[in-house]
Amino acid sequence: MKYSLVNNKKVEAFPKGRGICVCCQRETISKCGPKIINHWAHKNLKHCDNWWENETQWHRQWKSHFPNNWQEVVHIDENSGEKHIADVKTDTGFVLEFQNSPMSLEELNSRESFYKKMIWIVNAKKFEKNFFILGKLPNPNDSNFEDLAFSSTKKDDKGRSFWKYSENPDWEKEVDEVVLYRSYSFSEIEKYVEESYIGHHLFEWKKPRYVWFQSNTDVFLDFGNKYLWKLMKYGQNKVLCIRKISRDYFIERAKGKN
Repeated sequence: MKYSLVNNKKVEAFPKGRGICVCCQRETISKCGPKIINHWAHKNLKHCDNWWENETQWHRQWKSHFPNNWQEVVHIDENSGEKHIADVKTDTGFVLEFQNSPMSLEELNSRESFYKKMIWIVNAKKFEKNFFILGKLPNPNDSNFEDLAFSSTKKDDKGRSFWKYSENPDWEKEVDEVVLYRSYSFSEIEKYVEESYIGHHLFEWKKPRYVWFQSNTDVFLDFGNKYLWKLMKYGQNKVLCIRKISRDYFIERAKGKN
């Protein structure tokens, strides 16, 4: 943990420090040194919050963008009394969770149900070699493209295409036979897609972490540069896509400054 209570104040770890856990109120000791991130640990070596993961420099950098009193805030369920430490909880009660390691669907659902108002920021550096950002998509709210359907593609596909909902009125129905769509070359609309584009892309994710496709809240992938990528579903056929968002813009929005 970044913080413990010392003299009833949240402070960062310092050499030979002793403190009290903000969540369980048990004793903590500081861990400091040139080869580790300064942090607090429970004296009995067991963390009180089973959702907590070992903090990395990536976690610490993200938390540092926000006020100290928003970081590592204990969130309590008013009915059950269950407690967990939110990575960041804003002054409006919105939670940001920074996730570095893989997670089970059961834990994902539990955390989203517990926090309710929350979003995920996922450390995508872990799988960036298996993640490929592909072709651009038009603004999903652009009426000029409302009849066009795009499908997922792979990075090695030689060409892109689209089809039309109006030519395939039964596209939503489940059928046992193979349905053939008339496809059109993407080159026919590429110029207009460029004009409409606001950040959406198709992608290929080899060996994906499927759990993030099942989240009921917003998930942002962080590849360590100046952009985040929001996982989304695009169009009437709900094809998976991502949207590019400025990291600085995201942080300012999270702070309530935009």
